[in-house]
Amino acid sequence: MKLTIWLSSLLIGLIRKLSGANITISGEEIPESPVLFVANHFTRFETLVVPYMLYERHGRVTRSLADDDIFVGIVGRFMRSVGALSNKNKDRDCIIVEELLSGKIDWIIYPEGFMVKNKHITFDMGEFCTHSPEYEGPIHTGAALMALKVKILQTRARIDSSERLKRFCDGMDIDSSKIDKTLDIKVVPVSITYYPIRPGKNRFLIWVDSIMKQRDTRFFEELEIEVNLLMDAHMNLRFGKAIGLDSYMDELSQNKKDIYDGEKVNAFIDSKRKILTNDIMRRVYSQIQIHFDHIFILSLVTMSTVKVCPSYLKALIYKNVRSLRLKKGYNLHKELQQELFKLILDENYEPFRSVIDIALKQHILYLDSDGEYLFDRSLLEKEYPFHKIRVKNTLQVILNEIKWQKPVVEMATANSQYSEQELKEDNFRHLRKREWEYFEKEYKTYLGEVPTEEDKGAPIVLFNEKNDVGVVFSHGYMSAPKEIRALAEYLFEKGINVYGLRLRGHGTDPEALKQVSAKDWETDFERAFTAMREVCSRVFIGGFSMGGLLALIHASQYKVDGVIALNSAMRLHDLRVAYVVPTLHFFNEMIAYLNTKGIKEWIDNSRTEQPGINYTKHPLSSVVQMEKVMSRAQSMLKKVTAPILIIQGDNDPVVKRESARLIYDTIRSKEKKLLLLPREKHSILSDEGNREVFEAVSHFIQTHL
Repeated sequence: MKLTIWLSSLLIGLIRKLSGANITISGEEIPESPVLFVANHFTRFETLVVPYMLYERHGRVTRSLADDDIFVGIVGRFMRSVGALSNKNKDRDCIIVEELLSGKIDWIIYPEGFMVKNKHITFDMGEFCTHSPEYEGPIHTGAALMALKVKILQTRARIDSSERLKRFCDGMDIDSSKIDKTLDIKVVPVSITYYPIRPGKNRFLIWVDSIMKQRDTRFFEELEIEVNLLMDAHMNLRFGKAIGLDSYMDELSQNKKDIYDGEKVNAFIDSKRKILTNDIMRRVYSQIQIHFDHIFILSLVTMSTVKVCPSYLKALIYKNVRSLRLKKGYNLHKELQQELFKLILDENYEPFRSVIDIALKQHILYLDSDGEYLFDRSLLEKEYPFHKIRVKNTLQVILNEIKWQKPVVEMATANSQYSEQELKEDNFRHLRKREWEYFEKEYKTYLGEVPTEEDKGAPIVLFNEKNDVGVVFSHGYMSAPKEIRALAEYLFEKGINVYGLRLRGHGTDPEALKQVSAKDWETDFERAFTAMREVCSRVFIGGFSMGGLLALIHASQYKVDGVIALNSAMRLHDLRVAYVVPTLHFFNEMIAYLNTKGIKEWIDNSRTEQPGINYTKHPLSSVVQMEKVMSRAQSMLKKVTAPILIIQGDNDPVVKRESARLIYDTIRSKEKKLLLLPREKHSILSDEGNREVFEAVSHFIQTHL
């Protein structure tokens, strides 16, 4: 059978590659002993995919039970060839027990007994129950029955004589010679989750319909969902901690004679099979991977209003995700493990847009004339035919999957009591705290101390809840937030909130720059902007030198009220950046050459205008990241349309004056101003004429309110 499984694995692997199926494995290590895998069931192809993944990743040969209906024709022959067994095979139990006892083949069983398309699982009267036309009642206990039988036989094998064991096994149609006495069966719960679940036509479906004319049939529904899942969704197989059976055997082990008493053994199995089933399925359902759609629908149904403001819904989702991350023991999709503030920042955040689209398509949400949504709870709760619910009411299926987890539902319910303003203020505090955590961790790593708010690298946040206007401003390369403190304090006195962010790698130790990328700096800017947007209705952005480029990149992607670019480093006098490092490829070659020559990878900056703030040296490896910012900013200039103020020192020793003209001529802003100032230094925020710069910035903001 191994050869057949190997060949089928090649076929399934090819299908996986062609379809682009994204299948991941997570969770606990699988024990070496024989394993009975127990899983939830949502699609037909699980009976092939799970054994395939176990063979591909762990080299384990696994057979599975499958619906008897598919064991016909070519499909049936293929299923038999890969070791699948009909759930109506009269020798089913004996085959499973015997193969587990041999230790050569594992088994996977789906105790729900059928594909639970509506994912409607409840815990009633001490038992997990499914609710569907296929079956209404407790989860089947057959998997637990198999496990307990195998454990009892393994126990008998260790204490019985060969002849006595043979007689006992013959009575169960089991070959006693195949029992491996050294092994100990384990039960491993497997949680299978798909994200996103999206109905909709695909090319394969259209082709099938043109030939078979099966639209509106059960077959067509299964193809619509399952082909889309295979092609576009992420399938997660979460292996839970293995369940040993010794603790379940205590009652039978108290009197050694009981294990030979058929009536007592049967009574013992009957009393334990439900307990073991509950323990297994609790682990299966509790380790379902929680993803964005779960949090979306929970946030929606726990809201107290029918009218749904998109900004409020996003703020609530973000709060719920943050709260969930503080809870231990949950299996979170990688998307939820990230900061996720782009949900708030980006009006077209894809996961949010996707689930909103399906809610609109299935009429759970309606868009009103104010650009807000009306929530029709009755349609979310509407009953649909079992074999159409995945297509007709997808969000009900997703809600059913998560709602039995009471701690998560209670968390979402509690968070829904906050007003939109309270949520936004909380998000603001969280994002500030997150930036400080980055700073503190970096400071401790490289300087071995705890930073203070007065440190040059500390982010500057000047905030008064009465102010409705804010500005997000970034320092330059090799510098720190202290560089912009004077400007920040000036603007704050004018009634403008200021967020002076810190770019990672700055304000601590130049060694830290080796670990930071251009993308990290963009993210730092986005985080600060998101925080300020939560508490100010009007937000301007700006930056000095490289910080100005980051502001331009941000303005090319997101809506802002205005941009302030001061001595933005689009063109530099330093030939090492302008010519020596024009491409990443050449940079890597240069570093390799320098290493072979034993030359240090540092550029001297001891003549900096701000030795108390700027680094006096910086690594060559970070220069390429700055060059990436420069290249990306130039490529994005044509997308900048917001009002903009460009200020440039006409004799800047670092940034060429043509940088300002390049920015001015390329951007598409209708309202733009270029101000050239007679300056001999790069650091125009700290030299004698900085008041003129401050006034120009303040006037620009006031003019565009």
